[in-house]
Amino acid sequence: MQRYVDKLISGYVALLTVAMVLPTVVVLIASLTPREYLAFPPGGLSFRWYGAVFESGVWMSALWVSIRIATLVTIAALLLGIPAALALRAAKSRISATLQAVFLSPLMIPSILIGLGLLRFFDEMHVRPSVATVAIGHTLLATPYVIRYVLAGLAGVDPALERAAGILGAGKWRTFSKVTFPLMRHGIVAGALFSFIISLDDVNIALFLSDIRVVPFSVKLMSHVEQNADPLGAAVASVLVLIALAVLFVCDRIAGIDWMFGIKGSRHE
Repeated sequence: MQRYVDKLISGYVALLTVAMVLPTVVVLIASLTPREYLAFPPGGLSFRWYGAVFESGVWMSALWVSIRIATLVTIAALLLGIPAALALRAAKSRISATLQAVFLSPLMIPSILIGLGLLRFFDEMHVRPSVATVAIGHTLLATPYVIRYVLAGLAGVDPALERAAGILGAGKWRTFSKVTFPLMRHGIVAGALFSFIISLDDVNIALFLSDIRVVPFSVKLMSHVEQNADPLGAAVASVLVLIALAVLFVCDRIAGIDWMFGIKGSRHE
């Protein structure tokens, strides 16, 4: 009986995976069409639309804006998330659990509400939309991921190792740099990479906190697909997908996808 249940669960998971991945695969394949309109199957293979993206000053400018924002978000999320994770680890269990719920709360709030709330806040403060405003909004989304991954990295740090370093004469900073940091570095790297890709892909917050002078890549894409149904939009979307896949590949090489999603320990531990 258990064998049939396991097969049923496996079949359900496989079906769900196909349903989630299939739309992305269709977009990737459709972006390779040589025709002037979207077609699936594409009726041939061509990278002309990718060339159009990378040869366009408008698209490259939007991509550069998104990269700048994502870089700022990654730095800010690390500066906020790492100390927060260290403080949560040192706090008592009840206090730590409460603070974790507070710090991770942005993940439970629809990002469109965060964007709307920040829009109202910046408007009241008479702050015009800019790279900084979008970066602040994305930092609210990215920091909880940094905290989560750094805490996961710290969970694998044996406190006895830190106490041993102190007994041997190492100060707090030396203990952190020589013992704690090397053991938690996988969590830091994973948090940084996820922060970057979350900022690059987000459209809900960026839509509220940007304007015609600051147009992120994702906002430009949304505006394009609202007015056009051509392979260029599919190629632009595919660029974002390929960047995300590249980030996941780097994460897998550094820490392991299984570890990042809490399935098992890091392959490098």
